[in-house]
Amino acid sequence: MSFSLVIKAQNIDNEYKVLRDSAIVIKSNDLYKFYIEQSNKDIRTENWKIFLDNFTHSINNLYLIDQNNQSFKIDATTKIPFKDIDIYDKKSRSLLKKGINVWKVIQQLNGNKITIKIIEFKVTYKNKNYQFTNGGGSEIVFEYSCENKKWEMKK
Repeated sequence: MSFSLVIKAQNIDNEYKVLRDSAIVIKSNDLYKFYIEQSNKDIRTENWKIFLDNFTHSINNLYLIDQNNQSFKIDATTKIPFKDIDIYDKKSRSLLKKGINVWKVIQQLNGNKITIKIIEFKVTYKNKNYQFTNGGGSEIVFEYSCENKKWEMKK
């Protein structure tokens, strides 16, 4: 009997991971779509070129971390190539001195709802301190439907 409970728990963990990955895919696809829309605009000012260069750099240098600031990979395919980093590794400090863009992904289960928050941060290392500067974020909520026996996105 305990064997079936372990399998059930593993399936639930896998479901949460799939939901987390789905939220990241949704957000990354939205960001990529916005990036394409912006890059297709016919604006030729110097400020616009700088904006697009910075946007391109941030899209191509984006890291995923969990609520414990540990890097993780997703199993799903996205249009944005996420990178790995150990933020607290001494080898990462030179990169962090320049600053990196991260998405911190936090999952909260409350009853039959799982809320996945994706918070955008700029992480830097200066004067022997790590600085996390919040740049906004988003929230996606999935609710388990007992009637349909599946998770459904609510917002």
